[in-house]
Amino acid sequence: MSQKASRAPSVFCVEEAKGHQEQVTVRNNKSLLPLAVMGIVVVVWGLGPPTSKLVSAPPLIGTFIRFGISSPFLLLVLAVRGRWLSKKVFYATALPGLSFGVNLIFVFATLQEATVSVLSTIVAMQPALLLVLAGPIFREYPTLRQLSFTLFGMFGAVGVILGAGSDLRTSWLGLLFAALSLVTFTLYFVLTRIARSGDEVDPIEWMAGINVWAFASTILPILFMADRSDWLAFGGYDWLWISIVAFVTGVFGHVLMTWLHGHLETARSSLYILTMHLVAVGLAWPIHDEPVTLLQVLAGVVVLISVAAVVNSPDRHVAR
Repeated sequence: MSQKASRAPSVFCVEEAKGHQEQVTVRNNKSLLPLAVMGIVVVVWGLGPPTSKLVSAPPLIGTFIRFGISSPFLLLVLAVRGRWLSKKVFYATALPGLSFGVNLIFVFATLQEATVSVLSTIVAMQPALLLVLAGPIFREYPTLRQLSFTLFGMFGAVGVILGAGSDLRTSWLGLLFAALSLVTFTLYFVLTRIARSGDEVDPIEWMAGINVWAFASTILPILFMADRSDWLAFGGYDWLWISIVAFVTGVFGHVLMTWLHGHLETARSSLYILTMHLVAVGLAWPIHDEPVTLLQVLAGVVVLISVAAVVNSPDRHVAR
């Protein structure tokens, strides 16, 4: 999936104009391939929450096993391709990989103190956080239209999450853990994006390193927080559900997202990901018998309109 041609991972590219004046011009972002791949990512990531809910074992055990089976699988795929995890990529994936693993630990810690709706609502704030970071880090400055519809999309996502009418329950510690979950996933997202903005990075090799470090981050919590009864709770269909989460949502979805970091703006891609909440809610209906309310439908329409508006919005030409 990697390309040898030099390019910037943005809808902007730099060209030399006459008189050697450097300016930013719009890339041909009308290619349907990145949007099609993003659509696949949204579906497989949206599959994650309802599938994870089917796992009967404690979340920490499920996470440990998830990374325990996905890490060797990705290393095996690399070996079949005649490659190995290089030292450069191994060291480069240390911080984002640990962030990814710690993120899941904070997710589980949040769910001990708060409801899923509280966690999902705070995580839905990620596009706003990335809008703040995209300019100074990636020199991707969104237009006023992009900013406006991103906010509308966030409110729509919150409506989809809270529209089910579930009770909200949290403590101050739960809010802290949820905020740390948002920060650690954003850190993973941004660091992966930075890696894709420099040298070409093979998405499979990158995710192999990410999964190895994420697995490492679960070892200490497992040693100190899990007991024999937790391990005995895992079995039966749990292997099927955790395999879907590990290989479909995890390996397949995150490898595609790593590739997308080189083809879509940060602010755009994070907004598109909001539509995964629509997929999750839609799948929860047949899988968990959780009906979709009118408020969720209306909020979902707001999300789709916002995403469509950003997809078709013109890009600002910004001189470097």
